[in-house]
Amino acid sequence: MIRGVVEGFYGPPWTHAARLDLLAFCGREGLTTWVHAPKDDPWHRRLWREPYPEPELERLAELAAAAARQGVEFTYALAPGLSICYSDDADFEALLAKLEQLREIGVRRFQLLFDDVEQELNCARDEQRYGHEARPSAAAQADLSNRVLRALPQAGPLVVCPRGYAGTERTDYRECFGRLLEPAVLVYWTGPEVVSPAITRTDLVAAADGFGHELLLWDNYPVNDFAPETLFLGPLTGRDPELAGGRCAGLIANAMLQAVPSKLALATVAEWARDTHAYDPLAAYERALAAHGAEVVEALRALARGARVGTTQSAPPADVAGLVEALAPGVDAATGVALLASFA
Repeated sequence: MIRGVVEGFYGPPWTHAARLDLLAFCGREGLTTWVHAPKDDPWHRRLWREPYPEPELERLAELAAAAARQGVEFTYALAPGLSICYSDDADFEALLAKLEQLREIGVRRFQLLFDDVEQELNCARDEQRYGHEARPSAAAQADLSNRVLRALPQAGPLVVCPRGYAGTERTDYRECFGRLLEPAVLVYWTGPEVVSPAITRTDLVAAADGFGHELLLWDNYPVNDFAPETLFLGPLTGRDPELAGGRCAGLIANAMLQAVPSKLALATVAEWARDTHAYDPLAAYERALAAHGAEVVEALRALARGARVGTTQSAPPADVAGLVEALAPGVDAATGVALLASFA
């Protein structure tokens, strides 16, 4: 089962030092995949056609090498959907050239992301080529994915994030995208919602049937780009252990903007993905606290410097179960310190 982390949020990307630290964390926790996809890295999305400048390329090369030393597969995701003309050969060559630049520095795994783009196509040529389909954007994205699959062989499946990445219902987009997409391609899915409190085997079956493809869960926990001051510091919950027995290739967790505080949740994600049936969120969280609690509290103190504690509790929780309950809605940094300090 694929188990990993994606830096896939909107907002200031992690620093290079934070990424190196998180890669070492992934190696220790048995997270096997790292996906580089920060939305506000301009060369990942907005300037996808442009090659990385040399200083940025050197940092990516260092990350890929560090990942290899940790036994973690460094995966680069490209998000061309804002401006690509899918049927334009020059754009396709620019895309391949961009990925080839990354391959030259040691990156061996690639993904394509079409999330959060408009349904309308970007050029008249695409309308002519794909306009006969019920959802032309789905046809265009499937076609591009298939071309990349053929032109850029890699060890393991190509993973693609569709535009319609959340929900369980059958849609024209999903029918068209899945029908035209090569069977070997894995499709990202975030669950029944963009940020899913719970994901069941029934949800998975419905979504996989809708796409006609095996899915890779892009889990938007503990990501917080929709509320950057709110920190999700508790364990992963609400994930059906039977997901692992269905058409689910694994789980990639989208982390928070705050790198170190993400470790508590991500450590439990790793434990869930290693053995979904044996996973106990409270026991996993106790182990996460023992391994990473002191470091997280130190990071939270730095974030909370001068801030007022937001919790209404008169005293910290008495046990881990109470702590998890208090953390579940999300807390500010100062409240996180108040709740976690006695457990770290």
